[in-house]
Amino acid sequence: EEPGGDVIMGPRVDLEWSDDDSLRLHRRVKISWKEKPKRVFVVKKWRCPETTKATKEVVAWLVDRGHDVLVEPSCLEEFQGLHVGTVDKNEKTDIDLVVVLGGDGTLLHASRIFSQNHHSVLPPCVAFGFGSLGFLANFAYGRWKETMKRVMTPGLPHHATLRTRLVCTVRDTEGELLSKVKVLNDVVVCQGGATGGIGKFELLVDDHEVTLVQGDGIIVSTPSGSTGYNMSCGGAMVAPSVPCILLTPIAPSSLSFRPILINEQSTVTVAIPKFSRTKTAEIVCDGRPMPALHPGYTVNIETSRYPLPVINLHTLDHDWLDGITTKLNWNLRVVQDDRGGDDNDEGPGRA
Repeated sequence: EEPGGDVIMGPRVDLEWSDDDSLRLHRRVKISWKEKPKRVFVVKKWRCPETTKATKEVVAWLVDRGHDVLVEPSCLEEFQGLHVGTVDKNEKTDIDLVVVLGGDGTLLHASRIFSQNHHSVLPPCVAFGFGSLGFLANFAYGRWKETMKRVMTPGLPHHATLRTRLVCTVRDTEGELLSKVKVLNDVVVCQGGATGGIGKFELLVDDHEVTLVQGDGIIVSTPSGSTGYNMSCGGAMVAPSVPCILLTPIAPSSLSFRPILINEQSTVTVAIPKFSRTKTAEIVCDGRPMPALHPGYTVNIETSRYPLPVINLHTLDHDWLDGITTKLNWNLRVVQDDRGGDDNDEGPGRA
């Protein structure tokens, strides 16, 4: 079996693990093309003139170099005269590379498109940031041509992270499947509307009753989603290469209800207990509403076998670590001047 053959889409891509094989924590990889990528899917930020103009430049460059370029059907008219095709959501299309121009939300959208198109294994993605805050869009658009030439060069290795995705399944009281989606950031289960009361939700891990969530709800997050809503609710920021699932309460009524991390191979179940006054709850997956949760319904969340390969600017988790310090100002404070000690102070910083 080819290493990574069931991890990244495309017969033209080669893969080498960056993580120690003995640890079996495969998230950080180096990928290279066996031959020039042929089919490229370009996804742009919606309703953004600046991004649309930039995307046209990238598409024209790709077409001139002989690549088959695909775009979303909804924006096909914007690329008239550039000889591009579209992705049919009802058909599976083999794609060698995804180019995203926008923010993290645009990459979330691209991931969702592949779920709709019945894809399992996803192709590598390179994302150019146009958003206000991004941890997935690692490349600056100002150097897009240089980046694209380097990324598409056969035989040249590129650092990438296999971003964990979750599978969220909603079933009714009869066990009938109501919805099933793949999620890159998080699944949020919370009481709907301004009820004014405390929501109650049963939380199970691997069919084991863990606790009764009492508060506004619970966030089930991937490491990629840890810097989003999870962080706002007091959850930990977790590097994308860590194999885990985060469980973070939303406005809990107990001071002792702290966020936790569990094994990524676990299955999380959330339900409304029969005795609860909560009669309906909202389920939101990557910001998109799902069918409402009612007593007797269940929400099952588990790790998908098929991650999203995102090409990085630097090796290992360096992009993420740079992001939390430069974009979130993590641990930013005034540095103490050690030169203000006693005359006999011979410590560091003394002139």
